Amino acid sequence: MTLRVAVDFGTSSTCVVASVNGREPQVVVVDGQPLLPSAVYAAPDGTLFVGQEAERQAAVDPSRYEPNPKRRIDEGELLLGDSVLRVVDVVHAVLRRAVAEARRLAAGAEVDLLVLTHPADWGAVRTRLLRQAAGQLAREVALVPEPVAAAVFHAATFAPTDVSQERTVEFSGKPGDTLAVLDLGGGTIDVSVVRRTAERGRRGGFEVLATRGDPGFGGADIDQALLEHVGSLVSAADQDAWDQLVQGRELTDRRRRRVLRQDVRGAKETLSRHAYTDVPMPPPFADAHVTREDLERLIAAPLGRAVELTSATIEAAGLRPRQLTAIFLVGGSSRIPMVSRLVHERTGVVPTTLDQPETVVARGALRAVQLVAGRPAARPGPPPTAHLAGRMRPAGDQRTEVVGRPGYPGRPAPGPHRPDLGHRAPPPGPASQQTVTIAKPAAPAATGGRRKLFWWGGGAVVLVAALVTTLLVVLNGGSEQPEGRTFAQYAYKFVAPSDWTQTGDNVAARQVVVKPADAQQPTDDDLVVVQEFVLSYDGGVQRDRLVDELRGQIAALPDRFRDFSADFAYAGRRVIHYVETKATATVHWYVLAHRTAQVSVGCQEAEVPARVRAACEQIVRTLEFTN
Repeated sequence: MTLRVAVDFGTSSTCVVASVNGREPQVVVVDGQPLLPSAVYAAPDGTLFVGQEAERQAAVDPSRYEPNPKRRIDEGELLLGDSVLRVVDVVHAVLRRAVAEARRLAAGAEVDLLVLTHPADWGAVRTRLLRQAAGQLAREVALVPEPVAAAVFHAATFAPTDVSQERTVEFSGKPGDTLAVLDLGGGTIDVSVVRRTAERGRRGGFEVLATRGDPGFGGADIDQALLEHVGSLVSAADQDAWDQLVQGRELTDRRRRRVLRQDVRGAKETLSRHAYTDVPMPPPFADAHVTREDLERLIAAPLGRAVELTSATIEAAGLRPRQLTAIFLVGGSSRIPMVSRLVHERTGVVPTTLDQPETVVARGALRAVQLVAGRPAARPGPPPTAHLAGRMRPAGDQRTEVVGRPGYPGRPAPGPHRPDLGHRAPPPGPASQQTVTIAKPAAPAATGGRRKLFWWGGGAVVLVAALVTTLLVVLNGGSEQPEGRTFAQYAYKFVAPSDWTQTGDNVAARQVVVKPADAQQPTDDDLVVVQEFVLSYDGGVQRDRLVDELRGQIAALPDRFRDFSADFAYAGRRVIHYVETKATATVHWYVLAHRTAQVSVGCQEAEVPARVRAACEQIVRTLEFTN
């Protein structure tokens, strides 16, 4: 049984989507609702309650309650009551509850793939924390920017075999088509402009052209504005009683206040469908009558700023609204009719939204990574395993090994893998790349204490898989930089000669393969592979530890690897060097490390060794860490 889960960790609520055995993703119902409150409550005995359980416990001691942990993402630690908790542990608790609810649908099966979404403008620190919070929850973790996930969902045309038979909008999805995504969530407003990529095989792929956000306004702020309006209607009857209701610290006051806030939130949702509603009030107050006109008057200014933010983001992408294929509205607050009306008036484009817009991002995220990683919609069974002998085949694969041709099934990949890296996720690349990255847990140690080596097969090389632009290729114009093409990917970047081109991009392995553009055959063996491995320690500071581990792996296969040097001078760098011998090629490996990233550059010489050496020297010399 295979289980893939997507979690849209939101400011006030979290959406969980699961796909069992490749079936159409479905929203996971938690406590009878399609959304899980993101709230946490730290009990005195150390228990962390999540969701509605946390909201109920908050009535006992509100000082131990945090309703919006996503807003505290940059703070490092939280003080809940007398407990100091790491933010990463608080986020982990929310994700763990979400994953646990999804696993119920699959009889407790382990999660093969966990997809997490994040705002498009989150940088390295925040995305790294999100990955750390997902530790040990799944065999594989992927991150997708929220607007990309929304775009994939909206643009998708489901196959005839899908039960839903759903076609969201008339979006052709041609390469170059551009759309805007306005996400009105519980605590933030995020606007992004994304464009469909042109690369073959990237069915549904998008790149982020521009993104803007307002972290100071969201659905929770609308609830507060409506609560204050209700107070203005009823407090005149007994101001002291109203003050006690909204500020009182007694247990009775806190419980009454919690119920009132729920009723106000329900009134806001009702006003999205009806012109008026009544808010039930506790004694001594009469029920409050509120109208949609009241609500729109309260939120006209912040929603106007959200629409202006949308226009500014479109302009930042170098476009005019009329050039967009569509504007999509996502997030629970996008239900408010005024949002659609203001966007139409300001841009001239009628925006598109769906029922349950708060689930769009999670539903699109799972579909996005399935497309990225080249996963079929249904593919039960175990993933490929790496054997010490160097052959890697999916279960049941009976294709013949092609000796001496890396990139064919069964051929070993150059370079040792590190089986003991723990569960730490890879450090992210620069936020501006907006890449989908997949962190795969390390393989277990080989029998008898031997460390396994990582091999790359042809299927991994030829799967050019990315949802968004996972490769930023630009011309370098700096006078101090060599001429060529800059490849910015994962936690590293480098400059390759201008006459070399990318032929492989294995997202799961965090690997880029480049070859001469004039290679006569796709099977030509001249190439350079650059791959990142994640360390459980600082490889730059603890270089001796890295050297010892690599030396041990090399010594385990003396017939294949030789000439290990822990202190080798190459391309003006101090590197670890060793040589791999193949039937038809020789691979020189150069290893560098910075913080938790180890980058191995494998330079494979076969047909024309001189051109590989020149390219290899330039790549190693220009290699930079971005973690």
